[in-house]
Amino acid sequence: MNDPYFFMTVLAPSFVLLPVSAALYRYRSLPAAGKALLYYLLIETVILATSSALAYYKLPNTGLYHVSTVVEMLLLLFFFSHVFSNRKMVVYIKWAMLLFPVLALLNTLFLQPLNNFNSHTISLQYGLVILLCFVYWLQPAEEPVTAWAQQPLNWISSGMLLYFSGSFVLFAFSAYINSHFSKQTNIVIWNVHAALAMLMYILMAIGFLKYKRHE
Repeated sequence: MNDPYFFMTVLAPSFVLLPVSAALYRYRSLPAAGKALLYYLLIETVILATSSALAYYKLPNTGLYHVSTVVEMLLLLFFFSHVFSNRKMVVYIKWAMLLFPVLALLNTLFLQPLNNFNSHTISLQYGLVILLCFVYWLQPAEEPVTAWAQQPLNWISSGMLLYFSGSFVLFAFSAYINSHFSKQTNIVIWNVHAALAMLMYILMAIGFLKYKRHE
């Protein structure tokens, strides 16, 4: 396969099927947070397939990102609303669910129209996810302490933190990267981004498999 875009448009996105399969296998054991993340991944699968098809055939997909970023963020916030037991955190998340679509719409109307890549909105999305992952790690344990590796959300949040923090700079400076680096360098950079996504999906799959079957 000589297509330089194959890795980022076909191979890496296909790894989303790993956590989806693991979640479906453990579905009866999943708590509310696990099921919320599964819903996110199912929608993400459709979005990735659509985006990859458009990119593979060199068709514009920027408009898709304007919509998918909002949908993805709302589903991720819904997931985090089930992760935290602190009522104040849940209230903050609900406010974010109301404000994020408004900010995304304003960005589309006044800063980055549908034919432009919505790097501002994606950067905000990634920043919020990074913040929520850090808050998860800093919250005191409320359950009996178990081994780190046996806690599903540790694997899931680690994968998310790795991907979103590693990709944050790429999206924040995507316009600069695209205009100041060669085509080959851009391909390498975005393949690194795709590799981070693959690693996140692998860690998520491990996390889902850590949910024990109910006897």
